Amino acid sequence: MNDRAFLEMNCNRCINKSNENDLCNIVEKINGTYGCPNEDCIEINDYIRNEDGDIGIVKKILLPDEKMESTYFVCDTTMASAYLEEIKKHSKDILDLIEPGDVLEIEEDGDIFYIGIKKDSTTFSYSDIKESIRNKEVKLLRILTHEQFEENSFEVV
Repeated sequence: MNDRAFLEMNCNRCINKSNENDLCNIVEKINGTYGCPNEDCIEINDYIRNEDGDIGIVKKILLPDEKMESTYFVCDTTMASAYLEEIKKHSKDILDLIEPGDVLEIEEDGDIFYIGIKKDSTTFSYSDIKESIRNKEVKLLRILTHEQFEENSFEVV
């Protein structure tokens, strides 16, 4: 059995399995365990956050070919679509993409609040907010990433 046949039969996590230059190989990881280096792959309907701070839901994955060297992720918003190396974070849970400095629009008991915490080391942290969202105590409505905030805000001096 050649590498391609092995890959098609055994590795369903490898997004680059059609790229002969990037075949799945079982390797030793930093923590001493063995596995596919691509086992934490981005999949359809995952959330991604790119280097520009745009967040989107992956709708299509374009694999590398002779015209394109890297995997490209097409999102529900054009701004969030990105090549693999431009993706900062990804997750099935949008709360995992929140970073210190992001502004969150949340709803609690019919009231709308905007919360932005520059450092996550204060007494009130994003961890607390995320827990409240997970427990359905508050509802997350929107996220303005810190990159977008810094780019589009006016500094009052």
